[in-house]
Amino acid sequence: MAAFGLTLAGPLYRALAEHAKREAYPEAIEAAHADFGALQNSEVPGPRLAAPDRASL
Repeated sequence: MAAFGLTLAGPLYRALAEHAKREAYPEAIEAAHADFGALQNSEVPGPRLAAPDRASL
């Protein structure tokens, strides 16, 4: 029976931690969901090219 309890401990801990984050930072969660939706709809430009290294100038 102890092994069964340990099996559930990880997912339960992660769920409680995620809930705590949502309660503490609701605006960050909303922003992340909006960003993810934009990425799924290809509304966000691709990655930026690396800026030239100033040391080589």
